[in-house]
Amino acid sequence: MRLDFIEVCGFRGFRDLVRINFGRGFTVITGRNGVGKSTLCDAVEFAITGSIDKYSVEKAAKESLSDYLWWRGEGVPKAHYVTASFVDDSGNPFTITRTREGGPDRSPEEIHAALCRGPAPDDALRQLTRTSIIRDEWIAALSLDLTETERFDLVRSALGALEGSEAGSRAKEVVTAAEAAHTKDEAAYEAARSRLADRLTQQSETQAALSRSGDVSGALQVIAAAAPDAPTELTARLAAGRSALANGRARLGRMGEALQLGREVAAAQALYNAPEAVANRDAASAAHEAAQREHEAAQRALSEAEQRLSQEEEMDAMAASLSLLVEHGERLGLHDDHCPLCAANRTSEEFAAGLAAARRRITSLASGVQAARDALATAKQNARQPSLTLQTAIAAVQAHADDLRRLRDLEAAHVDFYDQWGLDHRFIQDPDGLEQAISLERDRLIDLERALLVLEASQAVSRMSSIESNISALRAEIEKLAQAVSQSQNAVTAAREIERSVKRVSAEIIDERLAQISPLLNELYQRLRPHADWRTIDYSIRGDVRRFLSLKVGDGLNPQFVFSSGQRRAAGLAFLLSVHLARAWTPLRSLLLDDPVQHIDDFRALHLVEVLAALRLDGRQIICAVEDPALADLLCRRLVSTSTERGRRLDIDLGLLGATSVVTDQEINPMPVGVLRGVATA
Repeated sequence: MRLDFIEVCGFRGFRDLVRINFGRGFTVITGRNGVGKSTLCDAVEFAITGSIDKYSVEKAAKESLSDYLWWRGEGVPKAHYVTASFVDDSGNPFTITRTREGGPDRSPEEIHAALCRGPAPDDALRQLTRTSIIRDEWIAALSLDLTETERFDLVRSALGALEGSEAGSRAKEVVTAAEAAHTKDEAAYEAARSRLADRLTQQSETQAALSRSGDVSGALQVIAAAAPDAPTELTARLAAGRSALANGRARLGRMGEALQLGREVAAAQALYNAPEAVANRDAASAAHEAAQREHEAAQRALSEAEQRLSQEEEMDAMAASLSLLVEHGERLGLHDDHCPLCAANRTSEEFAAGLAAARRRITSLASGVQAARDALATAKQNARQPSLTLQTAIAAVQAHADDLRRLRDLEAAHVDFYDQWGLDHRFIQDPDGLEQAISLERDRLIDLERALLVLEASQAVSRMSSIESNISALRAEIEKLAQAVSQSQNAVTAAREIERSVKRVSAEIIDERLAQISPLLNELYQRLRPHADWRTIDYSIRGDVRRFLSLKVGDGLNPQFVFSSGQRRAAGLAFLLSVHLARAWTPLRSLLLDDPVQHIDDFRALHLVEVLAALRLDGRQIICAVEDPALADLLCRRLVSTSTERGRRLDIDLGLLGATSVVTDQEINPMPVGVLRGVATA
């Protein structure tokens, strides 16, 4: 891709239509100062980018650069536009036209697609014009006079986008997003803190107003006494007061129940310990003892009668048996003067006397049974009444025992009630004291309820409650925002660390890419020979995240401070030409030089011509504007013109009314083959 022609009308110093056709090989433009050589370079830059970058001041005296882009002299141009046309190696043109009224006819994307290839740098079109157009006034400013960081950025941009540049862009976007989120969180946090400070001030003022109100102040004291452990916030104190009132009422109810139970216990104790009750218990006990004795005596008599009857019944059985024997013996009679029962020797008289005696014995034994039976019946009859009397006495004693048990159960329940509800045990045996305590507690609760009503009815309290509720919500919000700020700060730190890591990796890649400039820079420096003694120039890069590119000559000297003006320009040309040649992201092969030999002596100007000739042999299109016609002639001789890549020579000057015009437009024909040999033969 090369520059084909530039056409201007009503632009800067060109009032009338002027078309400059560039030679495919080279174009040398000559003319005195002020005739418009630099404007042609401005036109190329303006067509590509829509601006002119050589002016460091955008506005001055209420005017801006845009006020001087178009013709401001005498006469009126037919139109206001700039057209730059490029052509590729296949002859396909790409034309850009910018008008004052309508702007460009090509979008930035279309221009970028035509003039940039591959991994282009950021703001690629601006970098393209900066590295394709070498202006007189910017030779030193864009090379030796740059700061080390600016010089590094210039070289990096000239090399194009590097591997990982997308990661770097994304890392930067992440950092920007994280910082924006962190800034937003910090702003929200500070705003919440400001609102909290306002509410705290309002709270302090409202509390002061409450303290000056007598009723409210007294009510606050009552609540403080009822709930001493409550927080200082009024809302919390009111809630604690209401809770204390509810608890007090419940406790008062329990105390009333305890009083009623105590009264019942006291009445039961008084009834049990009454003299009549004591006398009744003693009489019942004595009656029980007497009945017990009578019962025991009757039981003994009954037992004796039963024993006598048993004995008599045994004797009656014996008498029956004996009667049978007597009857048997009497029926048998003596047998050989012997008793049939005992075989004793007896006479009839003795035997009869024995039978009579036996009958008397039988009568004696059988006569006591009936008497014993009668005695037993009498004993049973006599024992019935003592038994009934004893049962009655036992029932009376048991009734008194049941009364005592019920009293003890009631006393135990009374104590358990005190234990269950945490009441003061002092009042277990003192119902009157408990009644006084109930009266005092009731008065205290009445005062507490009245205090709560006073506070709840107060507008200041209502306002305080609203403020404290707002403060509580703000504190919760601030806590959440503080966590968000901490998290976003951590995110920013992590994003910056990622960005630094990406930059370090990119820096290592850049170091490798920059190594290709070193031989170019040294070769161009040696060809231009800025200094007689210091024949080489070195560069060094330092810094991990922020990168610096420094140039050194001799024993580590900075050429910016040791070179003269002309030497600085020569060294600057070497630097800028090396940057131009190192570009790999643009197909544009055109190099424009705007009067590059200002303040350079003839010796170094000749070296520059030789360097440009070498670049021309490399296939680059050289467009050079100079003031000296002789230097222009030399350039036309040294820059090679071929049949396919011819050169041109243009002379421009100011015409009538100060408008620039082309005076001479000459095509430089190729040198005939063998011309020197023919001259030598002649």
